[in-house]
Amino acid sequence: MSIGQALSSARLEAGFTIDDMSAKTRLRATVIRAIEADDFSLCGGDFYARGHIRTLAGLVGLDPAPLLAEYDATIGPKDDGQATSQLHETEVTGRAITKTAQKRSPHWGLAAMGTTLVAIIVFATIGLLNHSKKPPTVAAPPGPAAAVVSSAPPSHSPSPSPVVVKSPPASPPASIAAEPTPSSVVAEAGVHVVLRITTAKCWVAATASDGQSLYTGVLAPGAEQTFDDPQRVTLRLGNAPATDITVNGVDLGAPATKNSVTSVSFGPGNPLLAQG
Repeated sequence: MSIGQALSSARLEAGFTIDDMSAKTRLRATVIRAIEADDFSLCGGDFYARGHIRTLAGLVGLDPAPLLAEYDATIGPKDDGQATSQLHETEVTGRAITKTAQKRSPHWGLAAMGTTLVAIIVFATIGLLNHSKKPPTVAAPPGPAAAVVSSAPPSHSPSPSPVVVKSPPASPPASIAAEPTPSSVVAEAGVHVVLRITTAKCWVAATASDGQSLYTGVLAPGAEQTFDDPQRVTLRLGNAPATDITVNGVDLGAPATKNSVTSVSFGPGNPLLAQG
């Protein structure tokens, strides 16, 4: 049985139509029909053909390894076997980490929140120490020359003259006061993710909050994909350092990971804060 016949038979047994497969994988129906007819000319090359075979086989419950081996032996050259191996590693590792990705925030979001909390604690401690060294004062209503009345206990010496202080400085320029904060560009509801590929090809699988596939495939440098969902968007990346991610208007750059293969998940609101 050929590759196309095996995929077609498994699809029919699973109860899927070609249109169903197209909706789930984001592949055009004409490409799926051609693959089931053992015509891989519409795939755009051997690298992408292997990826389509793996995606279709996984959706209908087939082991893609024998199909890829038959493709290498009968159709595709062997010069990009390393890329196929990378796709396999991405798929296996992605399954292992996707379950936990929904329950925790991106590493760089936790680091930013931790740094912010430490800074708040340090400044609060310094403020309390400075406050304890100075007696409190009661300021008179603001005016051209407001007098400050000390609350220290009275002494037996003649009453001191009121201490005159200058009026407080004018408010900062409007251009500084009106500078936008990062939260002003965060989407009010839902999740809006923009994925850009920077230096090298990257295998990408995007999933919505209901488990529906938003995109599966390999993107070349310079490519850009946008994903939207009311609750959550999860990305599985085969070459994370070659990506740039913007979430709800905030540019996060490439995910901080020791491995090329990683999975990240985003919910509504500011991505620099912990996701629920």
